[in-house]
Amino acid sequence: MTLAFSSDEASPLVHALLDSSPFTSGVDLGIDARDEMLAFLVDTFERDRDRALFAYFRSGASIADSMLQVLRWRFGGDLGRMVNLLDFASGYGRVTRFLVREVPPEQVWVSDVYAGGVEFQSRRFGVHGIVSAVRPEDFECGERFGAILVTSLFTHLPEERFVDWLRVLCGLLAPGGVLVFSAHGPEVLPAGMAMPASGFLFQELSESGSLAKSDYGSTWVTEDFVRGALARAAGEGRASLHRLPRGLCNYQDLYVATLEPGVDFSGLGFRGEPELSLEHCSLGMDGVLNFKGWAAERTGVVREVRVLLDRALLITAPVKGPRDDVAARLGDRFRMSGWGCAAPLPAGASRSRSALVLSVVDDRGVASPLFASTIDAALLGFSRLEVGVLQGELERALEQFRGRLEEERAQAASEAAALQARIAAMEASRFWKARNAWFRFKRMAGLTEET
Repeated sequence: MTLAFSSDEASPLVHALLDSSPFTSGVDLGIDARDEMLAFLVDTFERDRDRALFAYFRSGASIADSMLQVLRWRFGGDLGRMVNLLDFASGYGRVTRFLVREVPPEQVWVSDVYAGGVEFQSRRFGVHGIVSAVRPEDFECGERFGAILVTSLFTHLPEERFVDWLRVLCGLLAPGGVLVFSAHGPEVLPAGMAMPASGFLFQELSESGSLAKSDYGSTWVTEDFVRGALARAAGEGRASLHRLPRGLCNYQDLYVATLEPGVDFSGLGFRGEPELSLEHCSLGMDGVLNFKGWAAERTGVVREVRVLLDRALLITAPVKGPRDDVAARLGDRFRMSGWGCAAPLPAGASRSRSALVLSVVDDRGVASPLFASTIDAALLGFSRLEVGVLQGELERALEQFRGRLEEERAQAASEAAALQARIAAMEASRFWKARNAWFRFKRMAGLTEET
């Protein structure tokens, strides 16, 4: 078994994450070398492996936390009494490694089309494995489950397969069971794309390098579509559905479905992940680090941003600055979401190795580490960002200049054409013809000074 990362490998950002959140402590850090998610994140972070590893583990912990909140609502605090759990489309265990810290591994099944991923998790985490299939009709499973968790599968399926997989998974639920799955909502559509009236949009685009894009692309859906799809899969009026907007990593919608009509979801009390925007990071000539951005939580209130360096608190910034732009995007409740702070760079800190971690603290005192980098990587990233902004402004200025130049050229051409028309009109007039005849006569009579 070849690992892309192991528990004994030194990574300052990973270990800073483990220290900053009780939920991540003691987790098995082994990552299979074939894990496409890690490879995708490495590319996303421009080959910065430490930042990719931080994002890999942080997102896995966040997803598991969201799923476990639903399970505790459904089954109470003792998840060991839950009838078997299925982590479906589990990949190579980015989320499973955190689930087995609260659900006994012997009660956990994983399933994925990657047989290597299933085998890795079975061996590494002690869970049961079922190799899945691309087509729902080819999937065979004799178990029934009290909970089925599906992360980022329905974000990739064409319409009929979306409904067919819902039908298969609903059929695997034990009485009283719950199905939890994520989907892309219309709010996260890329710029320039519009949701069709059907409430379903599929494009043959994905991060997978091994699955056909026609089977595994990119999907966006409305809540109305999902409700209709569940009715088609489970039968009209036979199921209940609850949507948690952007409940997964503050990006994907999370849906909770049960095969019981009229379920009351009001007691769920879900708390989503906060959102952190770091808009500025610089190191002054005086050796002072400067930070600025905004922070918000859709399902709660954020109190402060903590800046840690090498696992030690560097400075705390209260979240209370006015941000009309954030309010315009997220709602008036988030108008006072700005934050900023400055602190001297401690003596002995390594700009190239020291772990810089930013955590958002909510009104419960819960800290969510959302950004990690070395100091140099952060400074370089925001220098590139500023260069990109300046380049964009320059391009817009050049475009405006070209537009004005074209307008002036068009106006000059119009004026020249008008002048030529006036001259042509004059030359065609009786007066002009008589004038030209008089000058010809003078030349013939030698009455001009021309030679």
